[in-house]
Amino acid sequence: MAGWLGGVFTRDERMVVVFLAVSLTVGSLVMASRRVDPSLMAPESGPLPDSVAAVAPAAEPPAWPVDVNRATAEELEALPGIGPARAAAIVALRERRGGLGSLEDLLDVKGIGPKTLERLRPFAVAGSRADSSRGAGAGTAPGEGRT
Repeated sequence: MAGWLGGVFTRDERMVVVFLAVSLTVGSLVMASRRVDPSLMAPESGPLPDSVAAVAPAAEPPAWPVDVNRATAEELEALPGIGPARAAAIVALRERRGGLGSLEDLLDVKGIGPKTLERLRPFAVAGSRADSSRGAGAGTAPGEGRT
């Protein structure tokens, strides 16, 4: 065979070379598909690409961590594993109790178990109960001090 690699390798050696080349290519594609751009996962990732912005809600992501005693239902929905129903249940529980003492109180919300609570810990805190009656926008603006 005078074609590609014909004079250099035997037929079996050519098959090994082709197999290795295909394996390398497929492996590279698999690894590339597993890579995730870290900026897509970060809360402050900046503007979304046009293709995503068309279907994504226009709401600004909340500041992290989210205080479950002060957050609105919409802000709570940004937390992993929290949808509209669970966010409403968290707000209702918070109002019933006058605030949540700790994140463990979320275990009393239907659908939030130990695994979901552990997923929430990096993104949520339970501020003081006194803050829960002041609303999500309470406090000082950035750069202002309390008097």
